[in-house]
Amino acid sequence: MPGSHDYRHLIARWRKVASRAGLPLRPLARADGHTLYYLRTPALADTGGIYLSAAIHGDEPASSEALIGWAEKNVDRLATLPLLIFPALNPFGLINNTRTDAGGADLNRLFHIDDHPVIAAMKRVVAQRQFALALMLHEDYDAEGYYVYEVKRDTPFWGEHLLEKVARFIPIDRRVRIDGRTSTAGLIRRRFQRAVFLKMGYPEAIWLHESHARRALTVESPSEFALEQRVQAHGAVIEECLRLAVR
Repeated sequence: MPGSHDYRHLIARWRKVASRAGLPLRPLARADGHTLYYLRTPALADTGGIYLSAAIHGDEPASSEALIGWAEKNVDRLATLPLLIFPALNPFGLINNTRTDAGGADLNRLFHIDDHPVIAAMKRVVAQRQFALALMLHEDYDAEGYYVYEVKRDTPFWGEHLLEKVARFIPIDRRVRIDGRTSTAGLIRRRFQRAVFLKMGYPEAIWLHESHARRALTVESPSEFALEQRVQAHGAVIEECLRLAVR
């Protein structure tokens, strides 16, 4: 898939999708010389709905590619779904194939503060909304297969089911320890511990779990596998999450 690190091309694709769906592609913020965008559908109310984000780490291109690929395939129903979409949260990182922004900041450790322009803008857009689901698309170059972080709250949990959907496209990471955390067949399910995250910095998923989402899921594809496989796996997760959340 050529152009997976081409931010201008990515946004051109999103403009086309938004136009075909009759939706505005809204400016979010300026950062590192680039304009970031988001898409909010008219079906999104203050409660319920789905939050989707990609490419907060720029060296994880299957996340943004999967999100635009899913949108292109579903443009005819896009406006009818209750969605808030952040297509690429780190343009500098995406262009330069790096985890951080131009200042060396890992945006996914900054959601406990308000003074970064991207984080501050996201918080203004989200404001008092409460989502049924927040889904963050990621990749991991150390991964031996696909895995899922699921923050404990609402039951039934979805992690095992989503991994079943993924397995037809890509192997599951079977390690018992992933990033220092206990994993069972590709699933890391943990409780929110505020003190731990204040020390390390809040990820996007934890900010949403604490204040804005009933379910928070972070899905990780193995970035050393073929890009097409990773995109297919993320696409399957997006579609299944929508099926489960929009009833």
